Amino acid sequence: MTLRDFRRFPLKKLRRWRVPVCGNLLVRAFARLDQNGLLSDLCADPQLLYERWWPYRLLRRKFLQAHAPLVSVVVATRNNEATIERSLRSLTKQTLSHLEIIVVDDASTDNSVRIIRTLALSDRRIRIIENRRQMGTGASRNRGLQAATGDYVTFQDGDDFSAPSRLEMQHDAFKKFPNKMLVLCNYVRVNDRGVRLVINDRRVMKCIISMMFPRKEVLEKVGYFLESSLSEDADFYERIKIAFGEGCEYIVFRTLYEALFREESSFFLKSRFMRPLTTP
Repeated sequence: MTLRDFRRFPLKKLRRWRVPVCGNLLVRAFARLDQNGLLSDLCADPQLLYERWWPYRLLRRKFLQAHAPLVSVVVATRNNEATIERSLRSLTKQTLSHLEIIVVDDASTDNSVRIIRTLALSDRRIRIIENRRQMGTGASRNRGLQAATGDYVTFQDGDDFSAPSRLEMQHDAFKKFPNKMLVLCNYVRVNDRGVRLVINDRRVMKCIISMMFPRKEVLEKVGYFLESSLSEDADFYERIKIAFGEGCEYIVFRTLYEALFREESSFFLKSRFMRPLTTP
C-alpha cells in the first residue's frame, strides 16, 4: 500500500491492511471520526488545515499573488443553467487571475446562454462561443482550443467547480518541473447538494479533465480532441503521454476539482455503488 493510495482511499485501505491486534479497532475509530468524510478530506488534502485559516488567506492575497503567463480555461457546457454560474465564478475567483475563460455553449435549450452573457458583462475575462447546433463535448472543446491565446490551457465542465488555488498550483508545477508537459490534480464526485460521494469504492481520483499543458507545443504535436462526447478527454490525455513520454506528467496531489455526478450520464451507467462520504 503506497501513501498516495492510502490518502485517496483511507478507510478502504485500512480495512485491507489488517493491522495485527488493533486493526479492527483502528478501522472503527477512523470510521467514527470521519463524520461527513472530513477526516478523509484531510488525509487526501492536509493543506486544508491552514488554507482555511483566515490569516493565511489574507497574507496570500496581499503578498503571494501569482504573476504568471496567460492561462486559457476552456469550459464546454450544454443545458447547465443550474450550475454554470457557480462553475464560472469558481474560475473568476482563482488566486491566479491572469486568465481567459472561453465558454463554449453547445446549443443549449435552457437559460445557460443568458447567464453566461450576464457574467461576461461583469468580467471581461469571460468569452462565449455559441454552437448553432449540438456538436458534442469533443468538438466544443476544439472550438475553445482554436480560440485560446494563453501560454497554457486547461479545462473545466459547466457543471464542475475548481478550488480557488487550483490553477495557480498547477501552473506553479511547470515552474518547479520545467521538463513536464502535463499537470493534473485530484478530484471528487459530488451530488447536486454538494455532498462528496464514493463511487465504485473510489473517492479521490486523478482528474483527467483538469490537465494543463503548454498550448502551442501540445497542439502542434498532438492535435485536437476526438469529436465525440465519451472518453474524448482520456484519449487526448493518452495521446499527450504517447507524444511526450510517460514521464511528461506531474500530479499536484491536492483535491482541487469537484465533478457533478449525474446518474443518467452514459459514463456512469455501469456504476455499481454510490454513497455519500459518511460513516458506514
